[in-house]
Amino acid sequence: MNQPLAGHKQVEAFGPDEDYLGDEEIEYITLDLGPVEPTLVPSSSTYRLIGLDTPTPFLQLSGTVFKGRHENLLGTELLFTESTENHERSRRTVRHVANTEKRVAFKQVELIAKPSTEDEEVDPEVAVGTASGKKVEKSCDVASQNEAMDIEPSLVNE
Repeated sequence: MNQPLAGHKQVEAFGPDEDYLGDEEIEYITLDLGPVEPTLVPSSSTYRLIGLDTPTPFLQLSGTVFKGRHENLLGTELLFTESTENHERSRRTVRHVANTEKRVAFKQVELIAKPSTEDEEVDPEVAVGTASGKKVEKSCDVASQNEAMDIEPSLVNE
């Protein structure tokens, strides 16, 4: 067995996992839904956010589906929350929570069932609107995301 460098000792086994656990790192991003119905977000009691760590995350709010893309901001957004220590009713107080330089911009998409034949396996397609018609792109990621959202494979129209 080779000798380790001077001043170092060789270990045969690692200690318990607790010895190697580091600090958690929290990262904030903002979700930009664009122009949506003003009552959509407040009236939605639940949401589904799928694939946040992928290039195209999907968000579902009360049956409305959004397709997103990651953006790096030129500046920094400051994130605040309303303070619970509100002594005066006429004034709102906020406290700083975090800063972020990342945003996910979402666009509302419409899911349409894709006609299928019995002989071929159904693959979802993403239909991207263009001036001359529709350009269709194959996407395996959409299949797994649609299944996770309990949506049948379909066409996504932007």
